[in-house]
Amino acid sequence: MQTTAPLEVTPEMIQRYNRPGPRYTSYPTVPIWKEGQFADDYAECLGNEGKIDQPISLYVHIPFCRQLCTFCGCNKYITNNKQIVEQYLTALEMEITGVAARLGGAKKLAQVHFGGGTPTFLNETQLRRVVRMIKSSFEVQDGGEWALEANPRVTSDQQLETLFELGFRRISFGVQDLDPAIQRAINRNQTVEQSWHTLETARGLGYQSINLDLVYGLPLQTPQGFLKTMEEVNRMRPDRLAVYSFAYLPGMFKTHERAIKADDLPSPEQKIEIYLEAIRFFAEAGYVMIGMDHYALPEDELALAQQNKTLHRNFMGYTTLHNMAQIGVGVSAISDFGDSYWQNQKELSQYMEEVADNQLIPRRGLRLEKEDQLRRDVIETLMCHGELLIPDFEMRYQLNFRKHFQKAWTELEQFQEEGLVNLSPEKIRLTPIGMLFTRNLAMPFDRHLPDNGVLNFSNTV
Repeated sequence: MQTTAPLEVTPEMIQRYNRPGPRYTSYPTVPIWKEGQFADDYAECLGNEGKIDQPISLYVHIPFCRQLCTFCGCNKYITNNKQIVEQYLTALEMEITGVAARLGGAKKLAQVHFGGGTPTFLNETQLRRVVRMIKSSFEVQDGGEWALEANPRVTSDQQLETLFELGFRRISFGVQDLDPAIQRAINRNQTVEQSWHTLETARGLGYQSINLDLVYGLPLQTPQGFLKTMEEVNRMRPDRLAVYSFAYLPGMFKTHERAIKADDLPSPEQKIEIYLEAIRFFAEAGYVMIGMDHYALPEDELALAQQNKTLHRNFMGYTTLHNMAQIGVGVSAISDFGDSYWQNQKELSQYMEEVADNQLIPRRGLRLEKEDQLRRDVIETLMCHGELLIPDFEMRYQLNFRKHFQKAWTELEQFQEEGLVNLSPEKIRLTPIGMLFTRNLAMPFDRHLPDNGVLNFSNTV
């Protein structure tokens, strides 16, 4: 997926492909999942997972933030109320205990990930408490991966020391953009010095992998300005980078509607220019492009997983943990395991009340049919590797690939005419330009997209 050559993307191409489309962190995508109360189904699936002799991944959602970042689309809760935080941790402990019980005992953990919100909103005592509740309910695998997201503005040296002591070795810092004007536009106000300090402190403590998150397409951004951010970030030299496209969804997020003016956003042409410059810049800086929005140093596990075709994509982006059950705990947390997806209650107070009553009731859920399991495999393969070996799928699923996906193949032939994909009886392979429109090229395999073309997703450019 590495490319340093200039990519010719015309304005007409941008206009044609700049349409709403899923990011495919899951397939089928969340809007397709059923709404309701799924306590019994969820318990049954956890019980089935517990019978499998394989470790799992645990995602822990910490929803709290001290201040609202107006670009953010995560489930968060802005508060300084210490009592609510303590109540939440009590509920979280009860959910973890309940999940472990439904799994049938001390299931092995290969990965723990703290996300949010802002996990470092919690103080050192609270962080120790969460780790203690996890270790009391699960068997932590030796050499397992412990990772978290952190905000440099609220992460202290003592927190980093405590987290390292507790076993965390991977950390991801949100940077977004280092331009003070853009920081003000998204209510972030994070200085370059703060970003440098937290990164160097983590590196000095011995964290083995440090990731920085950048976002392109933010208000007031320009290609020239984002280049300065990338130059500074390259001097920081993180092990990994995530360069995400800003998903502007004023119809879904009130903060986008109220605080971000569409006129302040880069045009689609400027946005794709920023993206192309990022690809060129980080390739020349020695990073390997992973999928459509991640970069890693060549010796990093993520780059090696792509090379070995063991890369996986889930709700946390690209990961090296292939085919591992992900159990999510906390308000709005998502689980992805076996043939099922589940999402917890999104309302904080309701979540705490239900868990206190020993109820684990996901509000969204889906059990995948065989056809969707096949299509999930196809889409994830394209998203992770940019190519698909047709004979492998025909052998694995006992089908004639081209005949089974006749409609999708016809659409791919149209993409081939424009140089986005190369098709043969043995392989589907995205071209370097096609990699820029990966989401578009995955969409023909999505049987749940509405025929009327009305999609509640961010634009692909």
